[in-house]
Amino acid sequence: MFDGITTAIERGIAKSNIALWADSDLGESVLLRAKAMSLITASSPGNGAHYLGKLNVDYTAVQLSFNTDDPEDARKELLERLKIVSDKARIESIPLMIELDVVPTTAQIDMYGNFADARSIMLLTAIQRLQDAGVDPAVWAIEPPSDDVFTAAIAAQANLDDRSSKLLLVISGQLVTGQIGSEIRDTEKQVIRVAARTLGIAGVLIGPGAYYRHLVQFHEGVIKREEAVDVIAEHLGDISNIFENSRTASEVL
Repeated sequence: MFDGITTAIERGIAKSNIALWADSDLGESVLLRAKAMSLITASSPGNGAHYLGKLNVDYTAVQLSFNTDDPEDARKELLERLKIVSDKARIESIPLMIELDVVPTTAQIDMYGNFADARSIMLLTAIQRLQDAGVDPAVWAIEPPSDDVFTAAIAAQANLDDRSSKLLLVISGQLVTGQIGSEIRDTEKQVIRVAARTLGIAGVLIGPGAYYRHLVQFHEGVIKREEAVDVIAEHLGDISNIFENSRTASEVL
């Protein structure tokens, strides 16, 4: 995957437009190599902020599932822990990045009429609650709501009260099935276009679908290593081109 990133850069993606998030236990060498190339890097705080400082990462990154209707004691404890992580990240100058997910309850789905609307509203509410608790990440990452109006509202909330948080839309990286190449699914393309033309959204966070299939094909002997690297690089290049072309061709809403 890292070789796919470097190949994509060699083919024209600007270093400033790409970043790497890897777990420090499995990805230490990759994180160090990325920093040597002046790439933006992020890692989880599992081994402590001091360890992240040794790796010279740019962001302390966490994945978080949070619902404002979770049991009060558990919710309070989680918010207190996140506040500590947020404060330490700021002190250590390794700002916080949160990939946030919300799974609405049955009661919430019934209240708002359907799963999609319930999830969108609870995402917005979750960000508000985290901000009220003093958790102020430099970057939020969310799976996009089905309605672009909700996406714009969440982007606005992330930057409320003169905050300068960036928002990323998460895409799985899934490709069209039944082929070896890098053709991106139409639903993924649409999310990239929305990210490019929505005010307050800085880019996309690409999930393991961008490389998983190619790694499996490589390990099963379907394709060679060089082919896996090539198609990963091509996939990243396609995503970058869709984003850049969409932002250039459209007024940012």
